[in-house]
Amino acid sequence: MNNQVMIENQIKKMPSDAAATFLMETFPVEDPNYGNAFKIMTHRSWSRDDQIRLARFYLKKMPFATSKPYEVFASFMAIKTLISVVKEALPTKPNDREFVAYYVAPVLKKNIKSEADRNSVDKFLSELKSNTIQSKSATIGSEF
Repeated sequence: MNNQVMIENQIKKMPSDAAATFLMETFPVEDPNYGNAFKIMTHRSWSRDDQIRLARFYLKKMPFATSKPYEVFASFMAIKTLISVVKEALPTKPNDREFVAYYVAPVLKKNIKSEADRNSVDKFLSELKSNTIQSKSATIGSEF
């Protein structure tokens, strides 16, 4: 059994908060292999609070040269919550924001499940394009 499968089996047996902490400690964003966390994350369910913890922790590494991190979080997070965390972690450089938009836009559009989702995605992408995004870091915990 390879190391990834062993870790997947290990975190499945843990409560959500302990599994999230274990994942962040095992694959910190400074580690060259931190991308393995994205592969492992999809193999269990997460409490809403731990979804946000994981997204905040790993998305602070934006921009990414792939859509994979956004796809992983979109697979288990509500779109409005994901957008809020992405807003928090957005890089300040315009070129980096364009890079984020390039990869996150198709993922968000693909995961629209309701008219409310569509409105949230359209608003976010419009703000991202016009560079008018306001930080939500102070309100994300109470907003949802």
